[in-house]
Order: sequence, then C-alpha cells, then structure tokens
Amino acid sequence: MKVTVRYLGPVRVLLNKKEEVIEVPEKVMLLELLNNLSELYGNGFKEEIFDSVSKRIREGLVVTINGITIGQLNGIRTELKEGDTITLLPFFAGGG
Repeated sequence: MKVTVRYLGPVRVLLNKKEEVIEVPEKVMLLELLNNLSELYGNGFKEEIFDSVSKRIREGLVVTINGITIGQLNGIRTELKEGDTITLLPFFAGGG
C-alpha cells in the first residue's frame, strides 16, 4: 500500500524534498515507517525525528496522520492505512 510523507522545517531542508509517496506493507505502524526512513536517510534524519535518549518522537516535532496529531490517535503505534498522509513538522509558537 502507499502512503504520502510530507516534510516541513529542518527535515525538508535536510532531505531537499517536500513530500514523497512510499510503498509500505499492510498493517505497518507509524514507528516502523519512521524507523525505515531513518535507515534510508541516516543519522541526520533520525536525530530530527527521535530523541536519542528516550527513543521517542523528539520534543518539538509534531507528527500528524491525515491532519490529526498522533497523540489523538494511537501514538507511534498507530497503524497506517492506504492513502494516509503523514506530516512531520516542527512545533513553533507565534503571536504578537
């Protein structure tokens, strides 16, 4: 099955791409996808995604699936479905 991964912020700069469509096995979890991408793109990508101590999603990174933050789903154990869009974006505050 195919999912789309969108990159924003430092990950986008690191990879020099906005998004890509990736073929993944059925019943794959978000964690497996991120681990596979880390192996593909190396330590720079891995450091942008995972906290080196806790091995969890790095603080300051927001991950969404179809526009819903993974905290509202099953976290990194969320099972992906055909056509899902995963977005990796840095958390930032704004305002005046």
